[in-house]
Amino acid sequence: MEIGARLKEAREQKSLTLEDIQKITKIQTRYLQAIEKGNFEVMPGNFYVRAFVKEYATAVDLDPDQLMEEHKAELPASTDESTIEYSRVQRSRKNTSATKSPAIFSFLPTIIVVLLIVGIVFSIWYFYQQSQENNPDQQIQTEDNGGDQVRLPDDEQNQNQQQEEENEETEQPADSEVEEEENEPLQPTLNMVETGNAETIYDLENPGDQLTLTLSSDSENWLEVENGKGKSFYNEMFYADQSPWEQDMTGEEQIYLRFGNPTHLSITVNGITLELPDNINPSQVQRVWINVKNNTQ
Repeated sequence: MEIGARLKEAREQKSLTLEDIQKITKIQTRYLQAIEKGNFEVMPGNFYVRAFVKEYATAVDLDPDQLMEEHKAELPASTDESTIEYSRVQRSRKNTSATKSPAIFSFLPTIIVVLLIVGIVFSIWYFYQQSQENNPDQQIQTEDNGGDQVRLPDDEQNQNQQQEEENEETEQPADSEVEEEENEPLQPTLNMVETGNAETIYDLENPGDQLTLTLSSDSENWLEVENGKGKSFYNEMFYADQSPWEQDMTGEEQIYLRFGNPTHLSITVNGITLELPDNINPSQVQRVWINVKNNTQ
């Protein structure tokens, strides 16, 4: 029995239609029909023949590796899927590291404020020393009521006044700094929260008002892009000359991607590179879920 007939028989034994298999695997019905008939010429490539057969077998509870081993003579030979290098992923990581700003720039405003305060304090101290040298004597004033009252020297009065001005100037930059920190927007972050069985889940924190998905490839990939409700934005082959491809996902709470040739595809969300797990199988179709979370300060 041919591999397509075995898959069809397993599907019918489970009382499943092709539409049911399509919902489980996300593979278009026309490709499922082609698999059952052994008409592999209509598939987008040899890589996807083997990948889709594995998905179909898993959906009908057949062992995909054993099935493909038994029928390997019927399946088209794979080309270089098993030898694809991870150059694209490594290059993406290097570019991400190169674009990070040095940490010292984030402290420059604080350093400037501290230097300004030190300069003000030094100036006050210097002028106070000068006034002490110019007014060494104390002045005494007698009140009309006959009582003697000691009047503070002019230099001490100047010192008190200057001290008050210093306190006001010192407090003002501190208040401004706190206000700037409160008004500074939260930076977006993309964190991997779960991975396994060719499926990875990410959380996108603080995406901002605009949400843009950008895809680039130096090869060809089968690509599907949907939101969390199943609305499709892309469902066909993606080629290098289409790069970069951008899709506005503003307002979406979840993004779903399904693609082949994972090491040849670069994915960014709002400029943040999505990094796949290091141990992915380059010959296996990948699924990625991105949960969009808007946090408020």
